[in-house]
Order: sequence, then C-alpha cells, then structure tokens
Amino acid sequence: MGMLSIYLKPNFLGLLKFLNSVNWCIVLFSLINLSECIYEDQIGKFDWRQTYVGRVKFAQFDTVSTAKKIIVATEENVLAALNLKTGQVMWRHVFESASTGNIQLLHVSEKLVTVSGSNPYLVRRWEPATGVLLWEWSLTLQNEEYAEFSEWWVQNGLLVHMLPIFGSHIEVSMYNLMTGQNRGSTSKLPAIWINEGCALSVPYYTCISGEAGSQQILSVDVTSNSVQIINKPLSDLVQTHEGILRSLDGNSIIPAFILNEKKLVIIKNNQFEVTKVALGDTLASVTIADGTGEPMVIQTWSDSSKGFHLKAHSIATGNDIPEIHCTENIVNIPDPEISGTMCTKSAKDQLVCRILVTAADDSLQLMQQEGKILWSREEALANVVAVEFVDLPVSDLDAAIESEFDQKEGSIWAAFSRRLHTQYQQLQALIQSLQRPEGTKEEDTSPLVRDYFNLHKIIVLVTDVGKIFGMDNLSGAILWKLYEPNLDTEGVVMFTRRSARHPPHDAYLTIVGKHEETSNGLIISLNPVRGTLVGERILHLDVQVMQCTILHQTDNEKLHALLLLDKYENVQVFPQFSAPLVENMFLYVAEKNTAKVQGYALTYDGKEVIAQKTWSINLGGDSNSRHRIVKVVAKSPSERVHSHGKVLGDRSVLYKYINPNLVLFVTEGPDPIHKDVVVATCVDAVSGVVAAAQAHRRARALPLAVHTDNSLAYVYYNDKHRRTEIATMELYEGKQRWLAAGAAFSSLASERAPGVERQAYILPAAPTAAASTDTERSLTDKHVLLALSTGAIVEMPWLYLEPRRPVTPSPEQREEGLVPYAPELPLPSEAVINYNRTLHRINSIYTAPSGLESTSLVLATGLDLFYTRVAPSKTFDLLKDDFDYYLITVVLAALILASYSTKYFASRKMLKLAWK
Repeated sequence: MGMLSIYLKPNFLGLLKFLNSVNWCIVLFSLINLSECIYEDQIGKFDWRQTYVGRVKFAQFDTVSTAKKIIVATEENVLAALNLKTGQVMWRHVFESASTGNIQLLHVSEKLVTVSGSNPYLVRRWEPATGVLLWEWSLTLQNEEYAEFSEWWVQNGLLVHMLPIFGSHIEVSMYNLMTGQNRGSTSKLPAIWINEGCALSVPYYTCISGEAGSQQILSVDVTSNSVQIINKPLSDLVQTHEGILRSLDGNSIIPAFILNEKKLVIIKNNQFEVTKVALGDTLASVTIADGTGEPMVIQTWSDSSKGFHLKAHSIATGNDIPEIHCTENIVNIPDPEISGTMCTKSAKDQLVCRILVTAADDSLQLMQQEGKILWSREEALANVVAVEFVDLPVSDLDAAIESEFDQKEGSIWAAFSRRLHTQYQQLQALIQSLQRPEGTKEEDTSPLVRDYFNLHKIIVLVTDVGKIFGMDNLSGAILWKLYEPNLDTEGVVMFTRRSARHPPHDAYLTIVGKHEETSNGLIISLNPVRGTLVGERILHLDVQVMQCTILHQTDNEKLHALLLLDKYENVQVFPQFSAPLVENMFLYVAEKNTAKVQGYALTYDGKEVIAQKTWSINLGGDSNSRHRIVKVVAKSPSERVHSHGKVLGDRSVLYKYINPNLVLFVTEGPDPIHKDVVVATCVDAVSGVVAAAQAHRRARALPLAVHTDNSLAYVYYNDKHRRTEIATMELYEGKQRWLAAGAAFSSLASERAPGVERQAYILPAAPTAAASTDTERSLTDKHVLLALSTGAIVEMPWLYLEPRRPVTPSPEQREEGLVPYAPELPLPSEAVINYNRTLHRINSIYTAPSGLESTSLVLATGLDLFYTRVAPSKTFDLLKDDFDYYLITVVLAALILASYSTKYFASRKMLKLAWK
C-alpha cells in the first residue's frame, strides 16, 4: 500500500497543476468580450447612423494621394476627407464648437495644413490619407483688437499671416511651416487707404479709396521684398463713380477680383487688366481654374426662369468653352457657390473637370463639366431644429375594409354586397401576388404604407437654413425635400393637424416660423408623406406671432384648426370656419429675456375669437430682476396616463398629480450672495397657480429638462462642487383623490396644492440632450435618455432618478421596489443604446410611440443623425428573433396527432369493453 501511494502521489500533483492551468485559461478567455450591449448580428438591424460635416467653408482636391479625395473644412469646425467617387466621409475630425475650433485656413498640397482657433491659433499638419495628426504648434498675436480680420495663406513653404489695421497700416508675418519660427520681424506696410471693403487675392490686397467721383483702386503685394503699390483711377476700369470689390471663390490660381459685380479684373505684372469675360449674373460665383495649361474662368449662378447655369470661358480670349456648359431648369441648386475645381485631360485629349458646388440650402454637389451631378450631400441635416414623427397611411385594401365598417347606414343587403366586393378585391390581390414572378418587386403607386405594428413612419425634419426633409425612419432615405429661403427657424414649431388614419383624407402638417426679412409669422402647410404643399401652403402673415397651438376638436374633415396669437393679442384661426369650435382654450406667452409669463383665455363671441389676459407672473421675483428663462417644458399632448396611482408597500395607493396643463420653467439669474441661482417653477398654464418651485444656489442652468406623467427632471451645473447634477420632482395628490374617480382634471377646480417629492443626483458626465421614452398607452416603464459629450446616449431608468429613493429602505419600501439612495448615478456601458457608434455634438433627442407598446422610437440629431428603437420594459409583446418556428410547428403537429390517436384508441377500448 505504501509503494502504491508513492507511485500515485506525483501523478496526482501533476493532475492538480494541469487543472489549475485550465482554470486560469478559462478565466483569461472569460475576460475577452467579443460583443457589448447587443448581439453582433443585430448591429444595424434596427438602427442607422448618418454622418455629416456641415456647410463647406474651404475645399481642395487632393490629387497627390493614391485614393483621390476632397479635403473640406466646414463652418461646423469640422475637417474631413470625402471620397471623390461616392462623397462618403473617409475620415473626419471634429474640433471645438466655440471660436477656439474655428478653421481659418486649409492648405492641401503634399502637406495638409490647417490653422484653427482665435488668438491663440493652432497650426496643425495632418496625414491626407488617414487624417492622422503629425505635428502642431501654437501662435499668439499681440494685436488682439483686430485679430478677427486676420488673413492666412501658405506661400513658398511659409505660413503668411496678414493683419490689416484699417486707416493705418498692414502687418505681415511669415513663419516656418514646420517649426513655427518667425522669419524675421513683423513687417508693417504703411497703407492709410485700406478699409473694410477691401478684397484679398493672394498675395495682393486690393482696396478702393477716395471720395465718390475721384476714387482710386489700389493694390499691394504684401509678401514682396520691395513694396510697390499699384494705383489706378476707378473710372479707367468701370464707368461708375463708386466701386465695390468682391473676391473670387474656389481657390483661384490667378490673383483677381470682381469689380461692381460686372467686371473681372486680374492682376498681372503688377498691373490691373480687365478680362474679356462677361459675367452671366451679378451674383454669379466665379473662380479661375487651371484648364491643363490655359487658365479659364468658371462661373455658376441660378435664376428663377432658366434654373441652374454653368459656363466657362478662356481668360485670354474670352471665348466660351463648350465642354463646360450647362443650362438646366431641372437642376435645383439655389445660389450656387464654387468651392473647388479640378480639371484634367482624358485619354482622348478631352477636357474633364470636376466642380464642387455649395448651395444656399447647405447642399454639396460634385458636378461634371456638362452639369451632371456625380453625387450630392445634404449637409443641412447637420443643423436640425425641429422633428416630427408622422404615421403612414394604410394600404388601399385596408382602407376599403375600414370604410366598409364605417358605413353604418343602409340595409343588410347593401352591407352584404360591400363584403362580397371586399372579398373579391382580396382574392384578386392574392392571385396577382401568386402570378408575379419570383424576385420582381411589387409596383405600387403608394409603397409607403403602414405596417402591422406601426413601426414604419415618416420623419419630418426642419433644418436651420429653412430646408425641410421627409425621411424614411427604417432606412434613413430622404423621400422628399422642400427649401424655403424666407423661413427663419428660430423658435419654429410643427403640428400634425391631421394624421393619415382618416382615409380618404391625407395627412396634414403645419410649420410655424418667422419670415427672414420682416420677422412676421410664416406658415408652411404640407402633406408629410408626399412633401406637397396643401391648405394654406406658404402664408406670410402681417404681424409677429407670440404663441400658437392647435384646436383639440376636429372639423368635418378631421382637421385640427391652427390658432395664432399675435403681438397685438389678436387671435387668428386657420381655417376661419373652425372659429365656433374654440371653447375652453388657454394659451401662455413667456418672454425669455425678462422671465415674465402671461396667460390668456380664448373665447368665441359669435363673430371672432377673443384673447383675454387672465394671469401674469414674473418668475424673477420683480421687474428689476435680470432672470431669464433657460428652458420651457410642457407635457406632450399625445401622452397618455396609464395608472393614476402608485401602489405602496403597505397596500395603500399614492395618487399622482395628473395636470395636463402643468408647465416647467427653468430660470437663471444673478444673486447678490450666491452669484447665480437656478429656479425651477411648475406653473399651471390655465390658472397661473404655482404648483411647485425649487431653487439651487451657486448654480448655472442647462437647457435640458424632461416632463412626463407626474415626474420632472432638469439638469444644472453646481459651481460650488464643480459638477453636473440632475434634480427630479414628483407631484402627488396624496392617498386621497381630490376629484371623483374617472373625472377629467380641471385646473380651475383644484383647491389644494400637490405634495412634492424632491431629490438631486450627481451625473458623472456632461450631458448635451435629454428626453424620455414614449409609448402608445404608457404601460411600459419610463426611461430617460441622456446624450453625453463623449458621443454616447445612455438609457437611464426612472427607477434610479425617482426622488422617493430612501437612504435606508424599510421593509415596505423594499417590497415596493425602491432602490436605496446613492448620490452618484451609474452610467454602465450596457446602457449605451448606440454601442460603439460615437455621435458628435448631439443637441436634441426626439422620441415617438409605435404600434408595439414595448417599443419607443428614438432619433438623435446633431452633427450626426442616429435612429434606433428602445424597449424600456423589454419586448414583452414581441417574439425573439431566434424563435424556433419549426420546432413549435413540429411539437404542435405531434400533439394534434397524439390527441387524435389517443381518441381513436380510447374509442376502440370502450367498444371492446361494451361487447364483453
């Protein structure tokens, strides 16, 4: 026995060592996470992201790298490379959103150099192929007063900075592009003739000086060692007494400028030379490009009669170049501007040009010489200001079925005949679908129809430049677009005045904004499915609009009337025949700069609708306070309240304060003791009663707030502790209801103040947008979506934000499900709904319900667009994607077979027993 243990002991120890190494391998492989938040096969299945760069400010073609691309710098402080063939973003760098990220210069040759900032400036060099930062150095100007008039360019490997001091001199500095070393002291060129109307055509700085009738045009090469001023009377160039200068667009290869919107003047051999090229329009965008050895003038413009124009002329002879000519009324490019050009010779010695054009609606097109658009980018979507989700109409067959049940009049035989006709239509549709060859698509005049779960919708987006888009929410494809240049989108609102659920009437959507020139009201009514103007179409009002809303009742055509309150306290109703329907309507008007809120009651006196002022509140305390309103949040009119009470752990019910007229105002103002103070005030918009209020000392308000059900949340920055906090409030009636069960809430009948639960939490991140999930019947849990500055969107359950969270929960509170209070909110990576798709500069989050009660639709806007679905209470009403239909079919068939077999054998047995 002893000998046996001696032989087994080494083997047993070796086995233990082997098992220990296996355990370590298991632990090592468990740390490798191949997927995060969602399954890998679900990436892009229910979500999509579209990346944008914004309106192009500078653009140059990169012909040095292997992969041809266009390097662009935009007004959104973005540096990016676009694929020359497709226009897709190859790489992108997003700088600071403030003036510190403003791009002042873009230079593309063998080196890609940018100058960004606003004193101090940052000079950076990038790798054109990959966008990798190679080096950078900073530069600070001594003369900060005129720094905004700085001009930058690269010449002979040197970075040139020019600073004009109007009426005095020009300061010119040259720096080594690699090291930033100043090549000598700053040169000060005396030039008392310069003014703000001068134009730079590198390296010449040209101005018009003198009194009207004897004006001189002067120009100087600011980089030349020997200063020589080119001087010529203005009357020698144009027959006019006054002159206006305009620089060329699109990186002109020859120093030139446009004089009085008529003449193209080039600077050659230190002399002014008027070209023979005639400008096609006073607002034409002009550039001088290299026509592979011969300079040529390319110009483009657009007018209302003939549409888009593109022409090119030889700068030497002024003759038209037929290869580059386009006059199309179909091409719609408003106010085109040439951002860059590239011309080459083909194998057949033909001129081939690529022209990058930026339009007034922020669209970006790459065109060939005949005017053919190779690709287009809608960069206006980088500045979305309003979003509305619109339901799609039902199919023609479903509409016929619904209309059949709506027709209640008539005899039973008429109903029977309608039923036969509907069944015949269904049979025809079935036969046609069976006869259609496999692989062919169904040709339908209206393919945009509602699906069974109402997950397919139209997203209407209004952008900052006044361009309106209709987008498919499932694919992100743009279905239609409409540009209104006179629309000022500051404070723009959208109303769905009629949904597509009322066939044969189409959907009806109205956009209310301001006119760009007069600041009066501007109304745009359109069909959100087709993008066509309807009803009021485009209506320019004669007065300014203070507040607008829609009537809760509908007319005979299922249309909600539009109510407008102007600055003279007059009410306008569209359409006017809906004025008698105005009853028990209330409006409020908030002045953001003074924090003054006024309430109005709208009544119909038999002739017109009258607005009567009923209450007024100064949220700043008095008229001398400098408080301002940072954010105003009201409940969504379509939001439903599922449960009016909350069951507590002791089986009692805590009833919610459900006030559909409650509005949250977040104000900010100076305080003599605590520097700044943030006040959140809940006001009843009907009676003007303050339901709740809360103040935060030494804090700064952020324009982020959420208002849903009886819950409110808003975000502020705590100056004392240098952190971002989120405060929440919940309003309750108590354990006894004020009104009878089932009665409608009335703001004028409530005589008691609600009970308020308050709490504040620390956010370990910097939020940029906030919204709450929205479902059709509000059966699911409420989650708050927070967009962070890191580019992530976090889904935060209201369970963590609830103000009733106790520090030490009692047994009843544990049974109720309250989480113990913790000052800092958790932000787990599993709660990021956009997983690894980083979103830049998210400024708003919009949510909408779907036909599935578990699912809420989410759209995040900013520099990128991101769409997805969220399920706050999981998908309890939907089968999983990996549900085994074949297995359940086999099991069901086996059960049916077993039941009939058992029934047969049981009957045989009973028959044999009966014969015994």
